[in-house]
Amino acid sequence: MTSWAVCDSGILIATVLEEPLTVKADLLLSYLDGRDIGLAAPVLLRYEIIAAMRKSVYRGILTQDDAIRSREVLLARTIRVMISDNLLRRALTFASELNLPTAYDSQYLAVAEHLRCDFWTADQRLFNVVSDKLPWVQWLGDFEPPQAERDDQ
Repeated sequence: MTSWAVCDSGILIATVLEEPLTVKADLLLSYLDGRDIGLAAPVLLRYEIIAAMRKSVYRGILTQDDAIRSREVLLARTIRVMISDNLLRRALTFASELNLPTAYDSQYLAVAEHLRCDFWTADQRLFNVVSDKLPWVQWLGDFEPPQAERDDQ
């Protein structure tokens, strides 16, 4: 496998929770899987998954048992999890250059830049802030599978 895509936690979480972009998240991940495009993310992704499952239980969206099942589905997905001092340095630089309030999202940007691949996000606000400067950032809401794949569904 030589091709990569970085997806933020919002895309993965949308595959186990009923959200406005759930269908698009499923389509995107199926599309990437079908082309043997591997997923990569900063190590932060794993923590965000756990936080989202807990928040869903706290808010009454999921039962504890459903959260555990969803957690296991998400953690079982093959994702190249990356961390290095250089990626962390680059994340802080991205956050500063793009005037982001935190460096969480910029960790995904650093991984995508390092792998020279697209970064897919479910966060439209982030996309709106960075897409003019970083054309390899894609918003999940814009994803449309090629016509041949839509015909198969």
